[in-house]
Amino acid sequence: CILKIKNMKKNRCCNFLKLLIHFNLNDQPRPQCVICSQILANEAMKPAKLRRHLKTNHTDCSEKPLEYFMRKKHSLDNQKSCILQATKVNEKALRASFLVAIRVAQAKKPHTICREMFGKALASKLKTIPISNDTIQRRITLAAADVEEQLISRLQDCKQFAIQLDESTDVSGQAQLIAYVRYIWMDEVEEDFLFCKVCPGHTTSAELFAILDNFMAANSIEWSWCIGVCTDGAAAMTGKRTGLWERVRSNVPTATFMHCMIHRESLASKRMNANLKSIFDQAIKIVKAHPLNSRLFASLCSNMDFDHEQLLMHTEVRWLSRGKVFNRLFELRDAVREFLGGKNSQLVVHLNDNSWVAALAYLADIFEQLNKLNSSLQGKHTNLITLSDKVSAFMKKLDLWKTRLFQENAEINKPELVKLISEHIQSLLDQFNFYFGDLNVESFSWVSSPFLAHIDSINLPTSELNQLIELTSDTTLKMMHPRVSLMKFWTQASHEYPELSQKAFKIILPFATSYLCECGFSALVTIKTKCRSRLEVEDELRLSLSSITPHLDKLCSNLQAQGSH
Repeated sequence: CILKIKNMKKNRCCNFLKLLIHFNLNDQPRPQCVICSQILANEAMKPAKLRRHLKTNHTDCSEKPLEYFMRKKHSLDNQKSCILQATKVNEKALRASFLVAIRVAQAKKPHTICREMFGKALASKLKTIPISNDTIQRRITLAAADVEEQLISRLQDCKQFAIQLDESTDVSGQAQLIAYVRYIWMDEVEEDFLFCKVCPGHTTSAELFAILDNFMAANSIEWSWCIGVCTDGAAAMTGKRTGLWERVRSNVPTATFMHCMIHRESLASKRMNANLKSIFDQAIKIVKAHPLNSRLFASLCSNMDFDHEQLLMHTEVRWLSRGKVFNRLFELRDAVREFLGGKNSQLVVHLNDNSWVAALAYLADIFEQLNKLNSSLQGKHTNLITLSDKVSAFMKKLDLWKTRLFQENAEINKPELVKLISEHIQSLLDQFNFYFGDLNVESFSWVSSPFLAHIDSINLPTSELNQLIELTSDTTLKMMHPRVSLMKFWTQASHEYPELSQKAFKIILPFATSYLCECGFSALVTIKTKCRSRLEVEDELRLSLSSITPHLDKLCSNLQAQGSH
């Protein structure tokens, strides 16, 4: 603005009209000389001090015309506009750098992927974004720290959570302990990545518990807030005297402990009698082929117009491997028979035996059903009640199949095959009863179906029974129950029936499987490859697996915006 001094005599203000004062448009405007760009004090606006500044510092300009000062002011405005524009561009570039780093971590890609060119049109803009290898690493570290800070703050506020743990070895031979947490936030049940820590020594229960306990202590998380722990069936986890479960129980006796139901199903389906195991092993030998044989077999299947051109390989570490292997082998049995016959292989005698092929068909069918059960147990936001219902339904199917086996095959002249299948089904029933016999969910029927529960048969304190009676008479909740998930229903009911809801959360909030940890290890395999074997992977995993969004405004405000170099 141009300083206009009024109510002054003309002979006194002629020089002051030539002195233009520029004001900074910040929170607290300060006058600035348009000639020397010096920031002046507020008291310098007095006419006497303006005259002294002009004559003392700009003697040669005291007689300049007004247009001269106008050009100076215009030049100063342009300089500030350029500086402001450059600053805004750099601030946007800084934010874009964080966004790129987050996308790189979520895509599980190396940090150097940002060096790829996008064409000349975008080259000038991309040069302003700091996306070097080290810069992306720093951005990922800062964003991951912000996500972790938000998660810890949520856990400290809700003061109730359940965890699942699992340990595995990465490509560099390091043992990694992954943990997930489930908690209630804003009336929603959230599942999030807790940590991934390297086990420096042995993977004993003592060292695994020390890692978990140190994380709790470092982040001011109380053990009393933990209501459930889920792990696999490893001895270090489930040991009766010195296992991880016992060490956690010493800190929080009321916590529930769960052996992953997916691992239980896998263990229950492994055992089979000697005769069926022999057929199983023979089928695995057939699908194992030399690469040259695989190419020749693919050419044969193509000529015979089959839907598939290769067999699937079997591996014990994959839950769904067996069912897929036997299904593919049974579908391509004719092509396999012709191929093995042309190679004069001794394995062709099995495919020429109708009883062996019938047993193979049974293995394909039964493992397909086991695969369906295993897949139904996987997923997020599962709980003990719903998964127990699925296992119970499968056991009833096994009992039905065993009964129908004798009724529908009474006239078939293959008693040995019928007996073989019957023994395997009975073995499955025994194994499922052994691994899932401790699951007594009938006492939790009031949690899954509160409006159908019989009050007299429920073992709850009087105050909680009173709340259950009030809840079953609540028409609004009764209409909501079939339309929302079980966890969502009880989070909504917790506002009016807190004591009863807390009892329900202790049943449905703990994890029933370690599925999320298995997903975490899959991401770990993708991120930490042989070429990145020295990478500390926790920050990448946190951004890749967490559902929490980093506070980009906060992160950008703590850093100086500057262009890429």
